[in-house]
Amino acid sequence: MDTSDGYSNEKPSTSSSSSSSVMAPVTSAPSISIALHPLVIINISEHWTRIRAQTGKPSKVYGALLGKQKGRSIELCTSFEMKMNLNPNDSSIEEIDLDFLNTSISQCISNLQL
Repeated sequence: MDTSDGYSNEKPSTSSSSSSSVMAPVTSAPSISIALHPLVIINISEHWTRIRAQTGKPSKVYGALLGKQKGRSIELCTSFEMKMNLNPNDSSIEEIDLDFLNTSISQCISNLQL
C-alpha cells in the first residue's frame, strides 16, 4: 500500500534560529477558527462507502464543501459529491461535470442560508 502523501517525514528543525522556521511558535493563538458540521463528515463517509460498495474496491471520490466565512472564522455547513467525467482526448484525466456542479450548488444554496 502506498502511503506517500507528498510530504517529507522529516521533523521540523529545533534550532534556535527563528528566521528559518516555517512553524508558528507553540504559544501562538490560532489565526483561523473552523467549525465543521457533522453533516459534512457523514456526507463524505456515505459517498466513499457507497462508491466502494458499488465498485468492490477503494477508489478516489471527489466532493465540494459549502460554508460561510466571516473574517477569520470559517463554518463548513454541508458537502456534496462531485460527478467526474473522463476527458475524451485523454482518459487518464478526470474533469468536473460542470452541469452537475451548478445544479448541486443551486440545490444546496436554496436549502441553506449561506
